[in-house]
Amino acid sequence: MLRRLVATWAVLLIFILALLSCGKYYSGGTITVKSPDSRIVLNFELKDLYDSLAVSNVYPFGINMYYNVSLDGKQVLTDSPLGMNFGNQGVVLGGLVIIGVTDSSGVDEFDTPFSKQAHVRVEYNQVTISLREKTIPAKTFDLIFRAYNDGIAFRYSFPEQEPKIKIPSAKHSGFLENFILVDELTGYYLPKDENAYSMFFPSLPHNYEDNYIKIRVSEISRDSIAALPFLILYEDGTAVCIAEANLNDYTASYLTAARNIQNGLTTVLWPLPGEKEGKVRGKVPFKTPWRVLMIADHPGKLIESNIILALSDPCALDDLSWIKPGKAAWDWWSGMVVEKRGKKVTTGGYDTKTYQHYIDFAHKAGLEYSLIDAGWYGAHRDPEEDITKPLPEVDMGYLVKYADSLGVKLLLWVNWENVKKQIDQAFPLYSQWGIAGVKVDYMDRDDMEMVQFYHDVVKKAAENHLVVDFHGAYRPTGMRRTWPNLLTREAVVGMEYSKWSDWCSPEHDVTIPYTRMLLGPMDYTPGAFNNATKKSFESRDLDPMSQGTRCHQLAMYVVYESPLQMLSDSPSNYRDGKGLDFLSMVPTVWDETRFIQGEVADYIVLARKKGDKWYLGAMTDWEARELEVPLQFLGGGTWKAKVWADGKKADTQAQDLEFSEKEVDSNGTLTVKMAPGGGLAAVFER
Repeated sequence: MLRRLVATWAVLLIFILALLSCGKYYSGGTITVKSPDSRIVLNFELKDLYDSLAVSNVYPFGINMYYNVSLDGKQVLTDSPLGMNFGNQGVVLGGLVIIGVTDSSGVDEFDTPFSKQAHVRVEYNQVTISLREKTIPAKTFDLIFRAYNDGIAFRYSFPEQEPKIKIPSAKHSGFLENFILVDELTGYYLPKDENAYSMFFPSLPHNYEDNYIKIRVSEISRDSIAALPFLILYEDGTAVCIAEANLNDYTASYLTAARNIQNGLTTVLWPLPGEKEGKVRGKVPFKTPWRVLMIADHPGKLIESNIILALSDPCALDDLSWIKPGKAAWDWWSGMVVEKRGKKVTTGGYDTKTYQHYIDFAHKAGLEYSLIDAGWYGAHRDPEEDITKPLPEVDMGYLVKYADSLGVKLLLWVNWENVKKQIDQAFPLYSQWGIAGVKVDYMDRDDMEMVQFYHDVVKKAAENHLVVDFHGAYRPTGMRRTWPNLLTREAVVGMEYSKWSDWCSPEHDVTIPYTRMLLGPMDYTPGAFNNATKKSFESRDLDPMSQGTRCHQLAMYVVYESPLQMLSDSPSNYRDGKGLDFLSMVPTVWDETRFIQGEVADYIVLARKKGDKWYLGAMTDWEARELEVPLQFLGGGTWKAKVWADGKKADTQAQDLEFSEKEVDSNGTLTVKMAPGGGLAAVFER
């Protein structure tokens, strides 16, 4: 007994000396970081607020790390908790002391040649708060807070733990080395009830394909699983989007209602496969992803933000010359239609002739790519198929040479399970064949193992000069800055849903620019020319329809960000040519992006610049609209406008469009008339 007491006091003495050597303690007070323009303010403080009996009964120290956020002096988040639960290694939650505070400022400047803006320059102010537990053994960690002019970001950072003291009788296993993270306790508490938009899933894992639902925050329950991005619309017009950036060696996060906290949200992490509690396995040093609050006076202004990219790791590639954005012909959506005469539809198959038909269309329409979708190597759901061997009916060597002769590159669809098994053989072989990229599908998970798989794929693809399109994918978190060969991904209810549902409505189409698209490119796969009104639409697998007008589809190529865009319909449906000229000319990457006007789920007007031309896209829900769109974004002078607008009969004949050319002045306006489910596309040149 005496020997144990002596040993314990010796350890305590060593621990106290170690603490004293760490420098200054901060016993109380608020630590603040402000955006460069001082409009956004984050405050951090240690408080003994037992605001949740359920939590304080479980964790003896309660929650005493809090932050709040304001815009122009008005709180957008009230005191919200921070914490990490490492299971039998303890909970980093309360009983903490601040041992250091470091202020800094920075400018992140980088090129983004495959994005909505060619060059990004963002300023930020940062504070790093170093903390230590009062208990023995004690964990040390940093909270890093950044304030930008368009938002706030923070992350937890755990360095190597020193000194590594362990007490045999201690309840927990000691300082962090290897660890299993059980929960992240980050909260987002609103001052009052507000409207919000999110996808809500009945269970996890999920493929991130659902409609965004408008809901009051107070209506979210403990049984709800809300996906990021989570858009909050405040009564005064302010918009806040909860997101995450730089997801690596971690699992993706979700939100649910905080226990016993009105208008409070808390973080949900999904376990690793086969585990009930373990969400993240790792070892120190490690950093969590950035927790992000995108903030603006209007939800449309969030579209212009580059905060997700700015918080991500810099580009890992020296040579980007081989990465080509562009548009692709696509055989899958139409059902491989190769001919259509009246009501008679002829389909092709998984063979050279069918794929050649789509390559011919890509060449005729001036597209960079033709995508060979599922079926070219066998049963697409079978993980035992060999993705290095095309079907006997598919002469891949001939197709590559034929496409090359027409200036078209080929993309190949592959099942992720087959890729996981054969990536080291398949990707070098595809490069040898002359394939330009891969579409990897069916992951439908976002746990830590799957997140790592994404990184492995884009890295191996880059080594073999392959671009990547992820389908059945989780939402973007900025990986494309590090690996710009990742051109796009799904994580959205795209036009494929028109084949079996009415989910892809015009209302949905004008909701996702303000929600899902805030995080990065989305492969919605637009371009339907078999257009239908609300009354005439019917879902069908073969030769499907889209809801809304032809111009509604054209506008998507300006409004929706995606460096790789599909022309999803069959070549036969593009035969009438109305609007195909616009699709042939519209870029897929941009020098500049401007939100012009709109409201979530109602309508949107967006302008993007490429070179010396501006492109305008406008879309509406099922309500017809007439707008006067100011043209100040043109930057002065007189311009020639080419306009594709809904025709006079578009309210009953959705394919009707009118083309016109006119001279406009940048100090004036452009009249935009949209039919129900309508749209407008325009190109401006001096």
